Order: sequence, then structure tokens, then C-alpha cells
Amino acid sequence: MPSFRSLPARLTAAVLFSALLFPSMLCATEAPADLITLRDALREHRLAEATAKTRAVSARISRRGTANQDLYDALHYDLELNLDPSSQTLTGTVTATVRVTGASIAEVDLDLSSGMSVASATAGGAAAAFAHGSDVVTVTLDRTYSTGESVVLSVTYLGNPAGGAFGWDSHSGQDMIWTLSEPYGARDWWPSKDQNTDKPDSVDIRITVPDHLTAVSNGTLVSDIDHGATRTFHWHSSYPIATYLVSLAIHPYTYFSDWYTPTPTDSMEVGFWVFADHYVAVQATYAKTVPMLGSFAAAYGEYPFLNEKYGHAEFNWGGGMEHQTVSSLGAWSEDLISHELAHQWWGDEVTCADFGHIWLNEGFATWSEAYWKETVDGAGTYRDYMDAAAYYGSGTIIVENPANFGSIFDVDLSYNKASWVVHMLRGVMDDTDFFAGLQLYRATYGGGSATTEQLRDVMESVSGVDLDAFFQQWIYGEYFPVYRPSWTHGGGTLDLVIEQVQTNTGLFTMPIDIRVITSADTLDFTVQNSAASEAYALAVPGTVEAVLVDPDRWILRQVQTEVTNPTFADGILLVNGVHWDTYSAEIRGAYQDSVFWGEHDITFWDTFAEPASGYPAILPTPAGHGAVPADLLGNYSAVIWVGNHYQGDLADWQETPVLSYLEAGGNVLLMSRRRRNAPH
Repeated sequence: MPSFRSLPARLTAAVLFSALLFPSMLCATEAPADLITLRDALREHRLAEATAKTRAVSARISRRGTANQDLYDALHYDLELNLDPSSQTLTGTVTATVRVTGASIAEVDLDLSSGMSVASATAGGAAAAFAHGSDVVTVTLDRTYSTGESVVLSVTYLGNPAGGAFGWDSHSGQDMIWTLSEPYGARDWWPSKDQNTDKPDSVDIRITVPDHLTAVSNGTLVSDIDHGATRTFHWHSSYPIATYLVSLAIHPYTYFSDWYTPTPTDSMEVGFWVFADHYVAVQATYAKTVPMLGSFAAAYGEYPFLNEKYGHAEFNWGGGMEHQTVSSLGAWSEDLISHELAHQWWGDEVTCADFGHIWLNEGFATWSEAYWKETVDGAGTYRDYMDAAAYYGSGTIIVENPANFGSIFDVDLSYNKASWVVHMLRGVMDDTDFFAGLQLYRATYGGGSATTEQLRDVMESVSGVDLDAFFQQWIYGEYFPVYRPSWTHGGGTLDLVIEQVQTNTGLFTMPIDIRVITSADTLDFTVQNSAASEAYALAVPGTVEAVLVDPDRWILRQVQTEVTNPTFADGILLVNGVHWDTYSAEIRGAYQDSVFWGEHDITFWDTFAEPASGYPAILPTPAGHGAVPADLLGNYSAVIWVGNHYQGDLADWQETPVLSYLEAGGNVLLMSRRRRNAPH
């Protein structure tokens, strides 16, 4: 919501004048700090994840790789790691099997931080010469290998990889070793061809740790061998996996599990490795993991790694990281769990080809939070989640400079606005084509990587819709459309004009839903819109009472209407913008006590649907829901808006022509929860 300072001086006076009429209400503008709103909570866990991933990088990294790495494909890695937390030393041997794709190669480049020391190397079973510098280790092969031939080489190394991608840590005084390698951190602790476009077909991870620790990693546990003072855990991943998704989570965990049974004859263990003191706290939300698996499988196709596992391993970061088959979690909210689980499809099985296209990972996972809530709580909650993720600021979703790691994990763009791209694509295509397109996208690129354009082409092939303009404007462009509708009606025809009046970006090409409410019926139309001003003639019998543009919010947009010929004759309009379910006791008590209007008569309007328990008895029946229409707004001399922009009334506030109303002479008192903390 705009602050009073952002309004013209004359309008500021109008707002403050309303406040002077009701001075006793000003005490209600702040809510208890321990009440966390939906938008707060969603932003918190996404920001925590983004912060973790942003820190798990190093500015010295060359993302392109070397010319030599273009000449081979990685087939398999075998990581043999010995971890000593007392000395904070990793000693390891990584054996790589690669196939030549170029004409020939006589050496192989692997990414490995120069902070680690290489002790030896082999190639073709014999000792090999090597060079290590600029975060690349080059192994000289035993001979020249030609196209199609495979070679096995190994690198033995040691050092302390502590940093953004690897941590020697503790929880409750006990060792906790973690990795978080996205985007470019795998090379900090193990040598590989560290590129999303070259996933090995399989990986073995053998981890030797002190005997009291449990080492959790990707795939299936092959063995757990106790040597007395140490234990070796052998994990095997039989699915293609991006290097940044290979993970370690090590601690004396408490373990429990659930079972996912997609068919009467198929089952998969869902394992949870948790800190002992969190065992009770995680139960309620962890129990939702299996139902989430079922919901996502129904929408996206079966869980990608059904022959192995899914699970969570706690670590010390806020947020989470979608390590393949075992997400690392630093909290246990329902939204965090659904986000990381969705990544198993979008990010893990289909991985962004490079981190310029990170929205293919994070946008889909963020949207999946809303989709999960739709499956359990209905379309209204889905809309609340999408409203909470709406971002109206500048910047492109495509990451133009992946060297700027903050841009890769920009919460507003890579997560929130990107989730709106998924939502809008669903609206453009319809559910049948949208979900069919997702499954074809997965079938085409599963086990590999993809770009924005490859997603576009798949969705076009399913829907038959030209999506080039859609992706160009929403992924590579900035901002959003601002629609200004006007209409006349006569002779059974509604003459509608829609202008695009945004000044900070170009025109948008979008289908727009139009809802016409008449005295006898509600009629829905869809018009194609791409011009600065476009006219439509719609067959509408009866008397038109209202025309709504994009009433169900399938577009990230604003709709400008104007207050014309206001009467200001009807006194006070009280608008509720606080979610009933989230703040039931708080908001119901305030209304029951007439906190916002005292002894004055009011008309009531609710931006949200009626709560399941009904309205407080003191409130009159609402005159309507959602944004306040211009023709109704102009009837009132004053508006009291009880708002909470974090919780989802921001879109309704922006849809309501508040500025036009003020310019026409109206008065507004904005009462906002946690107003001092609001970024708008």
C-alpha cells in the first residue's frame, strides 16, 4: 500500500482529515508482533532459502567451464570421503567415468577448489600426472581417447572445505556436518564437471565418519559398516543427478519414517532424519509429506525417484535445500515442505540448464506451495497464496548476469513473480493442457536440463497457443500491464474499450477474462488484448450492473477505474482487509468492540469471503466482496480501510480506485497491521 507521504499534498490532507475524525482508532494500527501473517511466513522461508543458496557460492567461480569439458560427458562418480570433524579435514578420492564426445581427448578437466590439495591422480588404472590451479584439476590420461570411448580417472585430495557450501557445525553440542552446493558449490568439496547440463547417470557416495554419527545422502542406503571408532555409510543414486544436488547431512539423528503407496503393489519409504530435540515438534507437518507426494504425483506424474526414497534431513540453515531424494530442512513449516518436495520434479528431475533460468526451479516450486493448498483447502486459499506472492516491481525474471548471485535467488523475481508466470500460464492454457504440458515437459527433459525456450516449445505443442509473446514479456520483460476499462451498453451490445496505460514498460499480449453482471445473469467472456487501446462488442442482454476485468486474477496486473460523479451521500464505508482465518480472535474482537468506527453508522465491505463461522453480530451484511467498485466507492464521504497488505488485501487495495476517490474529494483512513514494517 502507498504510504501517506507518497500521495499529493492535497490528498494527504484528505487522508489525515479522516484520521482526525476518529482519533481513538489510531491505537488499533499495530498488531501483536508474534502474529505472523501469511505473506510474512511465505517470504520468510523463501528468503531463508534464497539467503542460504546465495551464501553457498564463491565469487571466484567460472560458470562456463573449460573447453576441455565440452569434449566429454560424465557417466558416473564414486565419492569416497573420510570426514574428521575434530580436525575439520576431508580426505577423499573421487573416481569419475566419462565418455568422449569430441574428436579426442588426452586430458580431463574437473572443477575443484584451489583451496583443496590434490595428492594424486590415476587414469586408466595407472598413476597419472595432474595440474591444479584456478579451481580446476587437469588429469593427464594414460593415452588419447577417441569419440565414444570411456575412461576412468580418479583424484585423491584433502583439505578443509569449510565455507558457504560445506560446514563443520553443531547442534545441541553434537557434530552436524552439512553441504549446500547450489549453485556452484560442489567443486568446493568434491571434483566433478560442475555443470547442470551434464548429469552423471548414477553416483555412489561412501562416507566414513566417527562412529556416533549418521551420514545421510542421496538415493538408497547400500550398507552401513561399523569399524569400531568409525562407520562407513554407502549411498547409491541410480538416477541422473546434478552435481549441486549431491549432498551430505551428518549428525546423531533420530530417525522415523512413513510410507508412500501409489498403488497396492508399489511402496516407497519416506524417511525423516531429525534432531532429537525436534522430534515432537516436526510430527504434525512432516505427516503431510506423504499426502503431498500423492497430490503432486497426480498433477505432475509419479514421483521421479520412486525406486529410491524421499525424505528430510535436518540441518542448521534457515529454509531448505532440495537435495535429490532427501531435502535438507532448517525448519518444518508446511509451505517449506511442499516447496522442497515440488523441487524433486522441478529442479531435480528437470533442472534449469543454467542459473540464468533458475525460475524454472524456484518459480515452479513456489507455485506448488499454492497448488498444494488448493488441493486441500480449495481455490480461495490458492488465490490467497498467489496474492501473497504478487510482485509489482522492476527487474527481469531471467537472470541476466548469473555472476550476481543475489540475482539468481532474488525472492521477488526468481520465486514470487516467477510463480505468477506459472499461474498465468495455467490461465492461458487451461488446466487440461497445462498439466498435460507439464507432464510432457517432464517426459522430454526428465533426467536432464531445460531452458525457458524449451518449456515454451513444449507448452505450445500441447496447447496449440503461440506463447512467444507471453514468455518474452513475462520472463525477459519487466513490470506488468495496467488496464483501464470503459464501457457503454445499448441494444443488447456491450461496447467495451480496454486501454493499457502502463508507462514503465511495453504492451502486453494476453487473453483477458471479462465478467459482466446484469440484472438477470452473470456472463463470462475472454478477449484477446495486445494494443494500447482495443474495442470489443459483446452480446449482453438485460441491464448491465457491473463489468469486471480479469475478475479471478489470472494476470499479474492492475485495473484502473475512476470515480465519476460521486455523491458522498452515504456516510462511512468500512472495508475489511484482514484475513478472518489467520486473525480470527484478533479481528473478530476488534469488530465486536466497534474499534474502527465507534458510534458512527457504517456500510460494511469485505475484501475476503465470509468466514466459515459467520460475521460478528455487530457487523451489517456486507455490501460486497473483493475490490470496491468505483461507482459504489463514490457514494461514501469517508472510507475506513482495515488493511493488512501482507495477508492478501494488497491486490484489492490496488484494484480499488482510492486515488481517484481522493482526487474527487473523498476521505480515507487506512488502518494497517504492522504498518511500520510495511515495505510498500
